[in-house]
Amino acid sequence: MSVNPNWTRWVFASLATMLKSLAKECQLPCLVEGLDERTTAFMEATDRVEIRITGPFTRDLSNNYYELGVDANALFISRYEDGKNKYAILDAIGKFQAALDAPIPIFKYGSEPGDDETVCIGVMEPRKNRGEAVRVMHFGQADLTNRIKQSLVDARYLLYLSNDGQPYV
Repeated sequence: MSVNPNWTRWVFASLATMLKSLAKECQLPCLVEGLDERTTAFMEATDRVEIRITGPFTRDLSNNYYELGVDANALFISRYEDGKNKYAILDAIGKFQAALDAPIPIFKYGSEPGDDETVCIGVMEPRKNRGEAVRVMHFGQADLTNRIKQSLVDARYLLYLSNDGQPYV
């Protein structure tokens, strides 16, 4: 058998749902690349976050057992403004770093037969090898005219599943 074609949707939707919820908690406008559109209101927001999810990259480990690799990052954009607390965006970045450095459950999100968002098919674990830690990068002021600064939280994960959607233990 081959990989389960639903894994891509379930992984993407689970991660996107968790990160959008965190952005809402942080009171940050959020865009998930591939799901949301860049509205004028989003682009004009003083602080905002853009989420990108790549993968899963699958590898057949043995008969019907797979390793799935997933990369995710959150790009924070913040405009310098007089009187603004310049550390507020760093608080949000720290919350995203903590959330992305924890295991993330994968649910059967979607509207296809068999999708049941209460069923957890497995848990993505952050990669812990050297050079694979959850990283925060500050790019500083990227646009002098608009006084925009950018930071990024970058994370990589592994998930092990069998092709029937059951976790591989």
